[in-house]
Amino acid sequence: MLIMKTILILILTMFIISCGKKQDNNKEQSSEINPNQQPIQIASRIKISELQSALTKLQNGQTEYKFIGITSNGIDCIYFVYENGKFNIEFEAMSEQQIPFIDKLIKFASTNNFKNLMTTYNNQPQYKSEKPAPVLRIESNSSLDEIAKLGKKMQSEIFKNNNETVYDVVP
Repeated sequence: MLIMKTILILILTMFIISCGKKQDNNKEQSSEINPNQQPIQIASRIKISELQSALTKLQNGQTEYKFIGITSNGIDCIYFVYENGKFNIEFEAMSEQQIPFIDKLIKFASTNNFKNLMTTYNNQPQYKSEKPAPVLRIESNSSLDEIAKLGKKMQSEIFKNNNETVYDVVP
């Protein structure tokens, strides 16, 4: 079990690192590759109304990993983790712009009666820090319907996104 958890953490680490990078979706993609920027592996693009469908795939084991993340801009990156038949949410502050959202998300969790836990995957943040990037885990232990509503509420209230916001789904 410990080996499986370690492997899952390593895989999650690879993908979380990419979320802290702000993307400009209005620019055409260049054929040039910036060696300092890791590409974000994108499974699909969705609006929040399609989140439940994406989470259903996660629940049914139809995704590459036991988590998916959604982000519209690299800052609002939240991960839905499916384990033991329930969903939880994680947020890792990889960029300096994400740091203020940790306190907002802690308050959100408290207001909604969810336990939260600060942890880390030992990723080096993209800002100057002696410590690894912090990860806030919101332990909602939610069902599929509940987590889809919670994700929508979080994106709306915390990140000020709306029903027309388009999200990249990161594996």
